[in-house]
Amino acid sequence: MKGRSIAVLAILLVALASTTSFEARQTGIVTEGGCGCHGGMTSNTVITVDGLPDVFNASEEYLFTLTITNDDVPVENPDQNGGFSMILTGGGVLESVPDIDGNTASEMDGGLTHNLDINDRRTWDFKWTAPADDTAIASFLIFGNAVNGNGAADASGEDQWNKLELDVPGINANPSAPSAEALTILMTVIGLALGLILIGSMWVFYTRNPDNFSIGNFWAYLKPWLTTTDHKQVGILYFLYGFFFFLVGGLLALLFRIQLMFPENDFLTQAEYNSFFTLHGTTMIFLAAMPMIAGFMNYILPLQIGAKDLAFPRINALGFWIIVAAAPLIFTGIWSGEAADITWVMYPPYSSLTGHAGGPNPGTIAFIAGIALLGASSTLSGVNFVTTTFTMRAKGVGWMKMPLFTWSVLISVFMLYVSLPAFIIGIFFLLFDSTIGTTFFTAGGDPLLFQHLFWFFGHPEVYVVVVPAFGIVSEVLATSARRSIFGYRSMVYAMVGIGVVGFIVWGHHMLTSGMSPAWRAAFMITTMAVAIPTGVKIFNWLATLWGGSLVFKTHTLWSLGFLITFTLGGLSGMFFPVAGLDTQFHDGYFVVAHFHYVFIGGIIFALFSGIYYWFPKVTGRKMNETLGLWHFIIGFSSYNAAFWPMHAVGIMGMPRRTHTYAVDSGFAELNMAISTFAIIFGISQLLLVWNIVRSVKKGEKVGKDPWGGWSLEWAVTSPPPTPSFAVEPTQYDANDPSDHHETKLESLLKAPFRTMSSLWNKEAKS
Repeated sequence: MKGRSIAVLAILLVALASTTSFEARQTGIVTEGGCGCHGGMTSNTVITVDGLPDVFNASEEYLFTLTITNDDVPVENPDQNGGFSMILTGGGVLESVPDIDGNTASEMDGGLTHNLDINDRRTWDFKWTAPADDTAIASFLIFGNAVNGNGAADASGEDQWNKLELDVPGINANPSAPSAEALTILMTVIGLALGLILIGSMWVFYTRNPDNFSIGNFWAYLKPWLTTTDHKQVGILYFLYGFFFFLVGGLLALLFRIQLMFPENDFLTQAEYNSFFTLHGTTMIFLAAMPMIAGFMNYILPLQIGAKDLAFPRINALGFWIIVAAAPLIFTGIWSGEAADITWVMYPPYSSLTGHAGGPNPGTIAFIAGIALLGASSTLSGVNFVTTTFTMRAKGVGWMKMPLFTWSVLISVFMLYVSLPAFIIGIFFLLFDSTIGTTFFTAGGDPLLFQHLFWFFGHPEVYVVVVPAFGIVSEVLATSARRSIFGYRSMVYAMVGIGVVGFIVWGHHMLTSGMSPAWRAAFMITTMAVAIPTGVKIFNWLATLWGGSLVFKTHTLWSLGFLITFTLGGLSGMFFPVAGLDTQFHDGYFVVAHFHYVFIGGIIFALFSGIYYWFPKVTGRKMNETLGLWHFIIGFSSYNAAFWPMHAVGIMGMPRRTHTYAVDSGFAELNMAISTFAIIFGISQLLLVWNIVRSVKKGEKVGKDPWGGWSLEWAVTSPPPTPSFAVEPTQYDANDPSDHHETKLESLLKAPFRTMSSLWNKEAKS
């Protein structure tokens, strides 16, 4: 009996020791884990705090509101709606703001809680006086309880509570370094990404030859692509990488366009919208456009100048694998729930003083580190293109005989080399602020300095990808018109002029930052001056078409689409150098419309043209012209239907980077149209994907020159051998005639141009 008593006593003592501690409150019991005598913790109860700053100033007073919402908990007793417990650590004074009847919350150790006088609501007001020490970090632990007031406590299971933790750092608080948990998440994401790529590659290899499939055979197939230094294979890897992220970035855009399709929509939370918005811009510029352009550079440039390969093949391959490592860093936060929400411009102090414990969350830090890796990749790649162009041109390929695409690559790389150091310095300083507590752009530093460093790179960056697009369009239009480009030298000088003037225009992004009138006037003039060399190029392209015999292939149509949309985008860009108009349009949807007309209508349309144009050279097969025509018709029309109305929405006052908008704002109808056509444009890209996949196996086989091109890439077989040239090639004359096997559709499309060409020739003879 004695033994049994001792055993029972021991069990009771263990149970008591392991029981969660609790403390009685006015209408419930708050345990260490929450409201213990009410229903369980659930995400259905949402706790929001409005009025607390992201960072506090010493001794400053802040009024804020605590709100608890839960539509699943109806109120049965109007006198008992909800309750809270708020605990403050880290300093400062927390006070309850009296309601209309003078009632306030009750004090408890370290904070405040509800009482019987104020539990008839789910909203309460407070005043917080920040600590005198602005290096401190104030932490709020809030338990919010949505109750029905039936007095049944937890018996009904209908009362539901939740918890919220907030950290508010002082303006001079040191940000924290990333945690080990974030590192674990990062490594997991990298491992999963590599695993998916490996499994996908094995599946492709298996479907091609299922009878002979083995791990040994698969490795023999995969290894050359993983270890290649051949400029053609590296170029294909660059392009496939960029094209994949072009689809990813487009999908992100469609998600937040669905969010904006209806006013006051809740398809995405504000945090999700901000994260997707950030990743969309970053993905499209750094992970899609630049790698696809780099793919064309790698594959085409050595062929155009008669080189066997790039000057530094191993460095070229290293540049590609660095961007492969950068992508998981940029996307890490999506999987951890702490995605970067700092937009692609990454403005401090928000990018360095957000998230947990006064510093950026691990996803933001990984994002910034990924951007730094992209800068390293661009530097390594650029070395190759410059050195190859200067030292490895075939005899007869003089400076003024190089194809315009080669010229565009050279100018683009020089622009990158001049602008990139400022950006990389800014990125590393931002990374230091985020990890080791420096103050380059935080308190004691100058956040506006980062904006200048970014836009000194950011605006030339647009030209870094646009100028190669100019080169692609020049090659396509000259070949399609079956004549040399009109005004070759002026085209070269115009691209050089864009490269020079592009560095003295960044200030128009800063016109609203308090810039002096003298500098505002200077940047207004220089920004307008960019239109001069751009206008020269457009005139020369039109003159090339006018004096030629145009061949209507899919690549020709996309280049013609480029001329239309890029011109419209350039015209809308002329509003921004005017300081008064820029003040009105700044950070509005008019800017979004302009940028996408330049970026998609300029860069992406040119890339589409280059894909259709050089696909036969890479694969030895043509893409399907019917599918290509449908891709152009649907894509071009839906693109303009989606982005042209954004000008109107911007003039009406809709701000960019907005999560939602009011029903009575007047934006609803236009946003519905924008989102609808944006979805159609996104779906139309599946035609391109299918055309590529289909044509690789079933496309019409072609010889080395299916279009009648004149530059040296058309002098080798399709696909080219390795090395590309066994003997030194001879460059063709651009004006040599070639047979294009005109189709009925082309004959119909060419009819008005034949008439104009005939009139041109008669006038020239007279």
